[in-house]
Amino acid sequence: MRVAVTGGTGFIGGHAVAALVAAGHEVQLLARERTRVAAMEQRLGLGPIGKVIEGDVRSPLAVEQLLDGCEAVVHAGSVYSLDVRDDRAIRETNVAGTELVVETGLRLGLDPIVHVSSIVALLPTDRPLGPDSPIQEPPGAYARSKAASERMVRERQAAGAPLVSVMPGLVGGSGDPYLGETNRLIVAYLRGQLRVLPREGALSLVDARDVAAVIASALEPGRGPRRYTAAPHFLPVDQLARTLNRLTGRRLRAVFVPNWLARAGTQPARLQRFVPFRLPLSVESVELSVGWRHPVDCSRAETELGIDWRPVEETLTESIRSLVGTGALSPKAAGALGRSPETGTERAV
Repeated sequence: MRVAVTGGTGFIGGHAVAALVAAGHEVQLLARERTRVAAMEQRLGLGPIGKVIEGDVRSPLAVEQLLDGCEAVVHAGSVYSLDVRDDRAIRETNVAGTELVVETGLRLGLDPIVHVSSIVALLPTDRPLGPDSPIQEPPGAYARSKAASERMVRERQAAGAPLVSVMPGLVGGSGDPYLGETNRLIVAYLRGQLRVLPREGALSLVDARDVAAVIASALEPGRGPRRYTAAPHFLPVDQLARTLNRLTGRRLRAVFVPNWLARAGTQPARLQRFVPFRLPLSVESVELSVGWRHPVDCSRAETELGIDWRPVEETLTESIRSLVGTGALSPKAAGALGRSPETGTERAV
């Protein structure tokens, strides 16, 4: 099958390209710069991708050129950032760009059209989460954009359109080219920048390779509208901190405070609009954490697609080792995972 992919040079998108190629599909990409494609190929050990369209997911001409001659599309292109300085780009790309890809794909008769959504579209909620959970009104520009795009997709699914929505949780593992929010959280904790955390905060983690497996397995025409969640590992923030300590062999301490106090502690983060560097904490990240109170039911992906999720320890280990390898995290901060397994010495970066 010839499959068009947006966002293929990103974290999830790159792993999705690798999974599609491994499954025997012919892939063509939309990329703003060809150099990003070459970097993705090298990062994931892929051969040259056959066809690359240079352009932006917000460009009708570029999207038309990308989808022309394809049988299906994977839309993984989005701005994944909790930085309020990116609010405009988030709205334009994540909402308008998604609608453009979906509408163009429907007009050209592509089946399926796979949309990489997000669990954050279903937050906050006091109820257990699953693929059919209602869309909420989450805080922050990024989460709101994912809720808006998921709402648009569900409207077309209700009319029978062959749209597949894949909703991952926080994504970890190796091969993150842009230091996404999950790895930023890990870096901030291991650097000692996050020491006050919400007592009732939580998140659900998934390996990027497993999200890619869901995408590739769902790429089957003629099955109509479907939805899958991909967030198998529910971690209260205290459990996440303990797991990072155990994997690195470090004894970092954190103070866990009531949610109201954690929210109050985000006040300095409201200065983000006015400073030229990224602060270690954002208002949106805390609000999403305290609104994540239940595990996510991912059984549909397991039973229909045969997905076997990697252990969370493997994902976090790969994240930390990859961060050391790219220089985003020092070997010292990574503790035992910053040392060469052969010699016991710190890894060079």
